[in-house]
Formats: sequence, C-alpha cells, structure tokens
Amino acid sequence: MVDVQELMKGARTSVKQCMNVRSGESVLVLTDTKMPKEISEALVKALEEIGAKVSLEIMQPLEKDGQEPSEKITELMKIPDVLFLVTSKSLSHTKARREASKKGVRIASMPNVSEFSFRDGGLTADYHKVKELCDLMFKKISKTHELRVTSGNGTNLAMKVGKYSWERDNGFYSESGQWGNLPAGEVATAPIEGTTNGILVIDKMGTYGENIEVTIKDGLAVKIKGSEKLKQDVEEVGEGARNIAEIGIGTNPKARIIGNVLEDEKVFGTVHIALGNNTFCGGTVDVPFHVDGIILKPTLEADGKILIKDGEWVLEEQKVSDYSEQEDESISHLDEEKSEIKEKVLQKSQKIYQSVGLKQNPYGPYIPIKELPDRYFARFVLGFARPSTGEGFVRSTLYGTYKSIVKLHEKLHLLHPSYSESMIRGLTSYLSNYGYAM
Repeated sequence: MVDVQELMKGARTSVKQCMNVRSGESVLVLTDTKMPKEISEALVKALEEIGAKVSLEIMQPLEKDGQEPSEKITELMKIPDVLFLVTSKSLSHTKARREASKKGVRIASMPNVSEFSFRDGGLTADYHKVKELCDLMFKKISKTHELRVTSGNGTNLAMKVGKYSWERDNGFYSESGQWGNLPAGEVATAPIEGTTNGILVIDKMGTYGENIEVTIKDGLAVKIKGSEKLKQDVEEVGEGARNIAEIGIGTNPKARIIGNVLEDEKVFGTVHIALGNNTFCGGTVDVPFHVDGIILKPTLEADGKILIKDGEWVLEEQKVSDYSEQEDESISHLDEEKSEIKEKVLQKSQKIYQSVGLKQNPYGPYIPIKELPDRYFARFVLGFARPSTGEGFVRSTLYGTYKSIVKLHEKLHLLHPSYSESMIRGLTSYLSNYGYAM
C-alpha cells in the first residue's frame, strides 16, 4: 500500500500549477470504489493546504468508458468551481462532463489514473515545459490537411484532417469552463470521418492488450485482430465505436509506458489513435465509447513533411537550438563591449541576489533560475545557491555547464524511459565526467 505522502508531489502539481485552485474556491473530488483511496486523499490534502472548500464524493464504478453517470452525479458535477474526476472509467467524453464545462466548471479528468503518475510519472512534470512542446507541435501541424502514420510494427495509415480543431492538452486549466486530462501532454484532433484508411498496429492499449491489429477502411475499424475484449466491446456499442476518433501526439517528457492509457498516451515521442467518440473537438460521432491505442515509435508525416521519425521529434533539434540561442544571448550580455548595456545587466543581477542575502563574489554575478530542478545538479556547478525563496542561482561563468547537464539528464530520460531516476542520475554523472555534456 502506497503512502499518501509519496503522492503529494503530483497532487500539488495538479492542484496548484495545472488547475490553479485558489483559497476559498469550491472543489469536488469525484471518485469510485475501484480507485485507490490514497489518490483522492492526496488531492484532498493538497486542496486543504491552500484553503479550498473541498468535498469528496464516492460513486459506484461505471461499466465502460464514456458511459453517462447517474442523474445525481451529473447534477453534482455542475456545482463546484473545480472538479477532479478520479474515476476508474472515463467521464471525459460524456454529456455530463460537457454540461459541467458549459456551467463554467474547471475540470481535471483523471480516468484510472495511476499512483505512479503522482509519484514519478506524468504529474511530476514541469507543465511549462509540456506547454512549450504542445505549442511547438501545434504550430507545425495545425494547418496541415493530410497525415500519414507508419511504424516498424506494421502501422501504415493515411487520413485527412483540418475540419476539426487541434486541441492542446497542455495541463493548464485555470479559466472558467476549461477541462482536460491529468496527467496532460498531447496535441490531438479528430480525423475527418470516412477518410482514414490502412493498417493500425497498436503497441499498447491498457487492459485491451498489446500488438492489436486493426484494419481500417473509409474511417471505420472493419477488422480487429489480437484482442477479443476490444472486438467484443466495439460490437456491443455498434458502428459508432468503429469510428477513427482521434490522432494524438504525446508531449510529456515525464510520462512513461506503464500499461495505463492515461499515462501512456502522453509519452513524448508516441502517437495514439482512438476509436469511438470524437465530439471532444467538434466531431459528429457521439457514442459512449472512446479508447486510445499507443504507437511507441511512430513516423508521422504532415502534408508530406516528416515531424516525427521512429519516435524522435525532428522538430526537437530546432527547438533546442532556439532555446540555446536565447540562453546564450542572455549570458552574452555579461561580456558586451558596450559598457552601458553591461552595467544595466550587472546592476539588475546584483539587486536580485543581494535581496536574498547573497554577496558579491570574484567570479561575477549569479544568474537566477526560476524553474530550479533538484539540488542534485548542484554537484556539477560550484557557486550554486538555493536561498529560502525557492529560486536557484548559478555563477554566470558556469551557467552554460549547468544547462548542458540538465539537458543531458532530460535527454537520457527520453532515451531510456524504463530507467529509474537514480539510474538516470548515475548515468548523467558518468557521462558528464567524461565531458559528454560540456
């Protein structure tokens, strides 16, 4: 049994950063008897810490994703300022959720969310970084018309898009009526009905299994091989469940493949294809069924241009380069020939570190780091300080070293998603000692 305290990092991220819950707001945590009670307890504790008015409602589990809840639950969902849906079956694609959103309720949908997501996975991400990745992919793909998805597992799909909006599920739901998954991290749309054709081979599909082959013709899954459970559920719902409902791209660097669709579909570098309900972005197929299948190492082409190659973002190099240029530019001011510019930067930096009790040193001013990672990185950068304000400071002469170590650490997480944090740290230390990241 997991300790509630182990889940608090993800709970606080969900409450503070993602939902921006404020003191005095009314919040309902809706769960069911199949979900671990420690998850809802952690959320309630995080909400109480900030002074929210919290209610906990435990309902009976639904039978399938997309099934409408009882009339009582439907009405309860419309009342609070903020709603956490911690249920074993998804309420994301229900009329009840849509009605609550229309009432202005901010909603975090967390169907079958895993304790891992709170402890080490997708809910421990820096959602500012998730948002940057969502925005980057959205910019490249939102105006395209034809997509092709292939992979070494046998997937070869073509589809048309553009009729429905591209949704950025970036984890920030701070405005009235906003909603999305937590953990978050995807850019998604619905293909135009009737336009998807080819073979889809699903690597992971939660409880439905692995290596599921789906033959798709004119937007419908006409044959399912490798999962009798999926085949049975689709036949039970009817033709609407055969609809190719969604194509999504994972953008969460902290998400890991754990056999839980909510986490799996957010993994950076993956693509997922869903069957069933596509109303989330304006589609016309409204059935009580929506399931996602994950492709682990896809190649994604948009209007003939490759955006992802074998699970690696082709855009990532451009993104890192862009950030590096920005960072280098900010540091270069310290060495500017123009004394006026140099003096202004030095004065600003000095004012910041003196305000928290740091003194001038012979190596130059400290550079503040707003998004401070773990103190683990201090070992690589002499002159590192962590004052009570929660910000970090690195000497300007060592800022480049610090950033290269952080980037190496993040890259290793992407290359080795199954490794634990301690293993990644050991590998980071080993490689940096040989100058790999310098």
